[in-house]
Amino acid sequence: MLIVDDESLERKALKKMIYLHDTDVLMVEEAQNGRIAIELAREIRPDIIFMDIKMPGIDGVEAVKQIKRFAPKTKFIMVSAFDTFEYAREVMRQGVKEYILKPSRQMDVLDAFCRLKEEIIDEKLKQQEQKMLEDQLIRANHIANLLVNREKGVNQEEVHNHQHHHEKGLLYKAKEYIEEHYQEALSLEGVAENIKLSPYYFSKLFKEHFGLNFIDFLTEIRIDHAKRHMLDPEKSLKEICFEVGYKDPNYFSRVFKKYAGLSPSDYRKNNQI
Repeated sequence: MLIVDDESLERKALKKMIYLHDTDVLMVEEAQNGRIAIELAREIRPDIIFMDIKMPGIDGVEAVKQIKRFAPKTKFIMVSAFDTFEYAREVMRQGVKEYILKPSRQMDVLDAFCRLKEEIIDEKLKQQEQKMLEDQLIRANHIANLLVNREKGVNQEEVHNHQHHHEKGLLYKAKEYIEEHYQEALSLEGVAENIKLSPYYFSKLFKEHFGLNFIDFLTEIRIDHAKRHMLDPEKSLKEICFEVGYKDPNYFSRVFKKYAGLSPSDYRKNNQI
């Protein structure tokens, strides 16, 4: 989840409501304006965003428009002190159905949250069913090819090995692509498309072959490069954050500490030449 509001107290109140109500929420990030919200949404791909409409700079409506371009499945709950039809109509054009007023009542917040949570669970279940069907189809085609080749007198084991060497080649091609483009806003879907595999099948094969999932692999690469950059005392932590593909220094700091065991500043102190 992501909570976007230029008022710190409002962000904290919403965050507390959600955490107290729902233990399934893995992470709640905060952004104080539309620009940071867009950067964070690109980075963490939240399922739900509480978006304040009236903010300095990029307002909530514009932020929704930009986020929907790269994260069309993200759900929005618009929050505003302005009870006007024009604001409501503008966000409805973007496909946003939930709209609550400040000061936000707990009942309104949780009702809107629960409605979207049910939608998300339903969509994810349908997505899983679709992925299972895709996987079954791939396996069925593979078996059919084995049977056809057996009738032709082709050794089954050779066909299986060929299919395995082919998949391995695609995975190493994906691995190289990630290592070359780690500074960019990479997604599993984008890399899968690059090697012409379905996202589900690519994710499954990647985990089987390399022992970790796509996002962990990408993060490890970024953190390793960050550690190397930190040996250069001329580079600021903010510069390093941007150079390794993160848009928000606070988020970078949290991810770095999770993977390295130390905050970026502490790591740099302990590894000064």
